[in-house]
Amino acid sequence: MSFKPLTMADMEIFRAAEKAAPLTTSDVIFSNLLIWNDYYHFTWERLAGCLVLLASPEGQAPFALPPLGLGDRLAAAEKVFSLMSAPLMSRVPEELAQFYQAQRPGWASAPDPDNDDYVYLAEKLINLSGRRMHQKKNHYNYFRQNYEAEFEDVTPELAPELIALEDLWLTAKTEKIGPQTHLVMERRAIHLLLSNLETLNLRGLAIRVNGQIEAFTIGEVLNADTAVIHAEKGNPEIRGIYVALCSHFCRRYFSDLTYINREQDLGLPGLRFSKESLKPHHMAKKFNLTPLD
Repeated sequence: MSFKPLTMADMEIFRAAEKAAPLTTSDVIFSNLLIWNDYYHFTWERLAGCLVLLASPEGQAPFALPPLGLGDRLAAAEKVFSLMSAPLMSRVPEELAQFYQAQRPGWASAPDPDNDDYVYLAEKLINLSGRRMHQKKNHYNYFRQNYEAEFEDVTPELAPELIALEDLWLTAKTEKIGPQTHLVMERRAIHLLLSNLETLNLRGLAIRVNGQIEAFTIGEVLNADTAVIHAEKGNPEIRGIYVALCSHFCRRYFSDLTYINREQDLGLPGLRFSKESLKPHHMAKKFNLTPLD
């Protein structure tokens, strides 16, 4: 059996699996797999009617991701574990982890909070309503009252300006906290998003202030009631620009959905503070699974 490298040519296969068995977390939607492929070096194979991925980040032990599609997920997990020298399945959604443990009590399941997805009510992000969102509403009002802002759809033609903003953001962040591998990889991921906007059916919004792009975001529909946000960058010196970006993006593209998934915080304190400040409705919890028997 030979696992093959993930490429853009595999998109229709993975999209069909997503449609057959809608995803509940952000990790294995094809767009995320593609843009983080340079870091994780994904390979995949069909096992027990499922698509099964192995991730092999440099300097780390390989791990499997939860099976995709309508096949036998238990048999697929057993098969991939039998092929691994150190069996581990990561980013397993809570309901799937519970299913595995019910079927195989000898498999250990451990929470992975750094990879839990933050899930918000779309209506709350759009309207910034309620006492818990009062501070965010104040930031939004300040931005609208003090800046002449234009909101533009992200298109391939805007890519050079968006990349220039990302480069400025990365430079400022690096000067503040030093070089960070995940930030360099994120820059690569954003380049891939912008290079494949139409192919991946992505949506994006940018904010232009005084003729210059100062913020942008990119996302897509995850399932029938949820959208997922893949990237969000803005000038931190402009008060309220992030909340305005999020609110207008969700209103323009996802107002017919119930939830917005803003992905994980990776255990980074600044990212965690930012995501918690928007008051998530719930966390889409994930687990690491190990077959001790």
